[in-house]
Amino acid sequence: MTLLRKIIINADDYGLSKQFNRGILELIERGIVTSTTVMIKRKFINPKDLLKHKNISIGLHLELSLETPAKEIENQIKIFRKLFGRFPSHLDGHKYYHLLPGNFSKVLKIAKKYKLPVRSASSIDQKMMQAAGIKTPDQFISWHPNRKEKLFKNLKSARGETIELLCHPGYYDSKATTSYNKQREKELKALESQHFEKILENFTPINYEQA
Repeated sequence: MTLLRKIIINADDYGLSKQFNRGILELIERGIVTSTTVMIKRKFINPKDLLKHKNISIGLHLELSLETPAKEIENQIKIFRKLFGRFPSHLDGHKYYHLLPGNFSKVLKIAKKYKLPVRSASSIDQKMMQAAGIKTPDQFISWHPNRKEKLFKNLKSARGETIELLCHPGYYDSKATTSYNKQREKELKALESQHFEKILENFTPINYEQA
């Protein structure tokens, strides 16, 4: 019997907008999104909305500069713990800033201190994390709603035992300042589609804590 590969479907940017949160929560409730990462500096966070879902992992979506002091990284972890009553399930970074040269080594050191997995976006940083004793999925897949077919192709040819699929589902928010806004509704529809559901039959959905 062939064992199914495992997939973590992680929704980024929880807390950035009420409308984005709504889309994320809908997919969590439907069992499509299995993990989310929270922007703890943003005001649209209601921990109870996430904590009532026991089957998901809740990680920290670090907001960093080009070169962030280690103290600030730890401070965001401490704020998360105060809000959620526990440590995050894993770390990743807004716009992948956790992987920048000015931040990478600090993030790894802090992740090791708190025994937290970290998102890798390439085989290079994946190997560096593994060498440092940091857990990370075997493959990372990102996508854009204008390239859905490429997403489906990448999922079909995914390698490794555990894959993380990044997503940014949500509903359009006219008050949000981010440029990635209307695209979130397209992501939401793609993730709800029968095509995506069919592809998921080849995977076992898990969260970060089950990886």
